Amino acid sequence: MTPLEALGADKQWRELAQSQGGRLGRVVQVDRGECEVMTDEGQIRVSSDSQRAQGDVAPVTGDWITVVPDLDDIPTVEQVLERRTLVVRRDPAEHARAQTLVANVDVVGVVHGLDRRINPAQLERFCVVAWQSGASVAIILAKADLRRRPERDAEKAAALAPGASVVVTAALRGEGLDQMTALLEGNRTLALLGPSGVGKSTLINALVGSEVQTTQEVRAGDARGRHTTIARRLIALPNGGSIVDTPGIRAVGPWDAWEGLAAAYAEIDALDQECRFAEDCWHQGQPGCAVAGNVDPGRLRRYLELANELADQDLDLARRRHE
Repeated sequence: MTPLEALGADKQWRELAQSQGGRLGRVVQVDRGECEVMTDEGQIRVSSDSQRAQGDVAPVTGDWITVVPDLDDIPTVEQVLERRTLVVRRDPAEHARAQTLVANVDVVGVVHGLDRRINPAQLERFCVVAWQSGASVAIILAKADLRRRPERDAEKAAALAPGASVVVTAALRGEGLDQMTALLEGNRTLALLGPSGVGKSTLINALVGSEVQTTQEVRAGDARGRHTTIARRLIALPNGGSIVDTPGIRAVGPWDAWEGLAAAYAEIDALDQECRFAEDCWHQGQPGCAVAGNVDPGRLRRYLELANELADQDLDLARRRHE
């Protein structure tokens, strides 16, 4: 198995690269206008010129690209190949701008540390972003050794994330690693999302079998951690497959995520289709509403808050287009 095959290179990626006339590579990490790129021959440093990488489509971690030599024989990104999945959030510094986190992942793992109680609003927000990517979604409950009844947390997570698989792990004890490995069968790529201190780096170290990611203690008062991961990096696993570790995200804002919203709140979306008021109903208890009264009030409230947020986003973008 070549290094690229271990990272998920398949016939379609190779044919696409061949049609573009370049050498196939996968972006491991982006750093100041250059990329660490894995090829069949090994990892190389590649210059990233956004003008040559499909105009404004700059490469991100996880991208499949074609590499060609420039006039000085320096490896350069020639083309960012069409992405199959894309994890995007609202740029925290800009209200009306998207920020791409990672591309071409097969599974998005929303990580929650069981050294703290599950926050439904936070978990659901991450799920909206995860489902919008087009990938499968898994809820990964880490640090289960710090919880007396982790199975109850698994039940709660399953109720908050319909359609997602739930994996309970205790990385320092080696528990749940087989289920994690199963998510990566077939050389798939898993991206881990979650706040700092939830155990993403510790989990990766356990799967790799060595200290590839730095870890730190979390604060005792509020179980929050510091940002130990400072860049999005694609990490190959010994038996194939890869994981993208991402810097901790305390607050995640969905971006153009109507499909992700529908998937994250699948039971509400299904009832919404039956509502007699169709698109004009905001499910506030109107007679004939199929949603209000048939779902958990707290979950419905959070759904409506996110729907309002996305609707405001759409209006803001429309205004900007007309300015």
